[in-house]
Amino acid sequence: MSEGVAQVFTVTRRLRFADCDPAGIAFYPRLLEHLNGVVEDWCADALDYPFREMHLVRGRGMPTVALSIRFASPAQLGDRISWHLRVGRLGRSSLTLSVSAVGPDGQDILQAEPTLVHTDFSKEQPKSEPFPDTVRERIEPFLIT
Repeated sequence: MSEGVAQVFTVTRRLRFADCDPAGIAFYPRLLEHLNGVVEDWCADALDYPFREMHLVRGRGMPTVALSIRFASPAQLGDRISWHLRVGRLGRSSLTLSVSAVGPDGQDILQAEPTLVHTDFSKEQPKSEPFPDTVRERIEPFLIT
């Protein structure tokens, strides 16, 4: 792994009517769904390990086992939110992400640190499993050093 600045995976998502409460402000559980969608996009687009392949072909998954989140300011209906993902910690079979969401005026919406565990679901009892070497190699550039 090379030393230096971590690569950042960025995706922009519009806050839709279905994501908001009656006042037009983002409903926090929907922001968590957006967060999961960002992780899913990262796996597909940056790691070449899409959820479809991971779950349906390989019998694997990366469930969230811990989540720390801080909501900084509200997001509103129609906002285009930029999500930025880096890796704060990379273990043998788990990682902790560093994810921030930024609103259209540059205001911080939230910061989150989900911990995910690469898991083998193909057996009777799910069990953590090391990341495949090719996936680990694709994760490493996102690691904050």
